[in-house]
Amino acid sequence: MDRRQLGRRRLLALGGSALLLGTAGGCSVPGTGAAGPAPARATCAPRSTLDPHRTLAGLPLLYEPDGRGRSFSFEPAFFARLEDWAGSLTRTLPAAPAQLSTYGSWVDGGSACDSWHHAGRAVDLARVRLADGREVSCRYDRWRSLEGDALAASRRAYWSLAAGLHRRFATVLTYLYDDAHANHLHVDDGRSGAGDAVFSPRSRVQVQVVQAVCSYLWDVPVALSGSWDGATRRAVGPVLERLGLDDDLTADGSWAGLMDASAALGRR
Repeated sequence: MDRRQLGRRRLLALGGSALLLGTAGGCSVPGTGAAGPAPARATCAPRSTLDPHRTLAGLPLLYEPDGRGRSFSFEPAFFARLEDWAGSLTRTLPAAPAQLSTYGSWVDGGSACDSWHHAGRAVDLARVRLADGREVSCRYDRWRSLEGDALAASRRAYWSLAAGLHRRFATVLTYLYDDAHANHLHVDDGRSGAGDAVFSPRSRVQVQVVQAVCSYLWDVPVALSGSWDGATRRAVGPVLERLGLDDDLTADGSWAGLMDASAALGRR
């Protein structure tokens, strides 16, 4: 057992919940990177103040480690934003969604209160199963060893799914964020709150998704540095022009337009 695994198990024991098995060690920091905007401070909420759900927009919620349906606890406003995203999946996936697999939402923060999971305002998504038997996998730890067309297809599906989440949430942590997120997408509303996400060039995770969708969805390769540099601006510029969007991603509609169009490429 390596140190990261030990740390995750210790945090789980302190939290008294199995709902974040394999993920808690990577989700205890609510920020978006050292160079990113300062997020609101995470808070704790007792489970009794949250709403339990076994489905999201009618899709059964399964616990990723055992594949069984369970009830997960969410803060109501965050859950409503997730339902908006899940309801859009029929427009961005190659087949109708059938199930969502997750490592969990709320976990008891004890005295820590250093993650939005402790407030029921975060979820860790592992995969979306489709009605035709296929899946969109967030398990980079499993598909990163693929080659050729299989790798390209898995990567395209992953980043189109991430783009749909980034359109609504400012904090979506991917495998580019750190190794702890190689088996899931972490989503929380700690920075964006009840509104749609707004782009910040100082947000490492938002810059990473721009670089990834340019490279893997729009065929405009750029280094996945997380830095809003000249190369990244030059790469995304033609994509925004093609979509008829302002080349300033902070302008009204540009961020949402780029993320919506990138998510829609998941239909391929």
